[in-house]
Amino acid sequence: MAVKPKNTTGEDKPARAKTPRKRTPRRKPAPPPELVAGIDIGSTAARMAVAEMSPDTGIRMIEELNQPVSTGADTYRHGRILPETLRSICRVMENFLILLDDYGVEHRRAVASSSVREADNREIVIDRIRHETGVELEILDAFEESRLAYRALQPWLGKNPHGYSLALNLGGGSTEIMLLRGGDLQVGGARRLGTSRLFHAIGRGSSHGKGEILKTLTANIVNSTREVYQEYHAAQFMLINRVLYRAFRSDPRAERHEADFVLPADYLRERLKNAYTLGNLEIGELFNFGLSDVEVLVPAMLILDCFLDATDVREITFTNTDMLTGLLAEMALAVRGEKPIMAFHRQIVRSARAVGEKFTYDRAHSRAVTEYSLRIFETMADDLDLDDHDRLLLEVAAVLHDIGMYIAERRHHQHSSYLVKWSDIVGLNEADRMLVAQIVYFHREELPSADHAQFMALSPDDRMRVRKLAGILRLADVIDRGHRQSVKELRVERTDERLYLHLQTTGDIGIIADALPAKADLLEDVCGLKVVIRREVRV
Repeated sequence: MAVKPKNTTGEDKPARAKTPRKRTPRRKPAPPPELVAGIDIGSTAARMAVAEMSPDTGIRMIEELNQPVSTGADTYRHGRILPETLRSICRVMENFLILLDDYGVEHRRAVASSSVREADNREIVIDRIRHETGVELEILDAFEESRLAYRALQPWLGKNPHGYSLALNLGGGSTEIMLLRGGDLQVGGARRLGTSRLFHAIGRGSSHGKGEILKTLTANIVNSTREVYQEYHAAQFMLINRVLYRAFRSDPRAERHEADFVLPADYLRERLKNAYTLGNLEIGELFNFGLSDVEVLVPAMLILDCFLDATDVREITFTNTDMLTGLLAEMALAVRGEKPIMAFHRQIVRSARAVGEKFTYDRAHSRAVTEYSLRIFETMADDLDLDDHDRLLLEVAAVLHDIGMYIAERRHHQHSSYLVKWSDIVGLNEADRMLVAQIVYFHREELPSADHAQFMALSPDDRMRVRKLAGILRLADVIDRGHRQSVKELRVERTDERLYLHLQTTGDIGIIADALPAKADLLEDVCGLKVVIRREVRV
């Protein structure tokens, strides 16, 4: 029999139950940062950046490499990339890949811009690089370059939350011009104006004599862009250009802010003008540059000087970033499962509206058709196997479907399609613009068919996307027939056999009902549903 322990206090107390100790849950160790690498084949150099990406710290640069290549010299002088240059690119790419293997980089992306894009033999360049190295080289168009430059500027955009800022991404073959307000892109566009392009336009030689030729060429292009920035009074001027950054980073008047620095505009104008009086050797000594760097520094200074003359900004911020930084930021989004173009959605739509304003579109009608299009899309997206990217294309098409009225009302759908095809819609690449142009083309009576060469040039999958999205746009357009915005609310209902459009309106829907058969036919064909309208009286 167990002996009960004595109670030394003289009182009978129950045994105290032990309170279990709380265990602090162990945190799972954070996954190691993923490595990403971006490669940019530019006009004068092939550059690679390796960075690590983590949810906490974002992008942290680990290593950058820069190897000279002469794609700009080849393209801007001869119209094509020469065989020896292509062999050099392949050797550089192979060396880059060795380093990536050493780091264990799994996510990489290689891009090229204007100097490869404009080469007559660009397909051969892409094919040889793929064959020799296994790297798939992407050719960026000017609008994708603008998107990447905007992405690179993200850390700086919050510094001027309410005022306007003008940003220039000055490259070897082109210059992206961006007018920003806070973090939002207001207006953007690209111009065939770059340091390598300008230099090779008139050949080698001393800066004496050719400075005036370069300045005249530059001023003509800069003056053609005045509408981008003169309507708005930009208080801040941000410059993306590695050569100019290197040239002025040690200037005694430079006011440093972390990696970037600021110079007064008036002071910079004087420094630029004084440099033009010097020869190439003297400029090299002044800025501690080699001759090859001076050859792109002089055009860069001329371009900057022309932009300063065309604006009234008081200071210039030189940023230590470039398109490659934006490329890495987009890759980080992709690794996290996000679509970079969708993260840029608001800026693309804003840019499309700026195009509409340029061609004096009917803003109220455009907004109404956009709203109706997206409402129908929400109901029909699963039925039609459409995704967020398709929604963006539809939204841009709805914004711009009537801009052809600027040219003529008759056959304005053709004019609208043409203007969309050749307009600056920042963030949309050429393939997406071609799709939007075709969606816009078929928003009226004409139906897609084998008689339309540009439609038939699309892939079978893209032809189906155009049919589906144009079908939605046609239906949305007829709801605001007459451009009166009489339909105040649209409710979309799908049944097994019908698609009901419940219209809450203050007016008669007769004008809509009369036009409905000719505008609903395309969507009825692709989804197999009969479109029916019903009126709901708005009190």
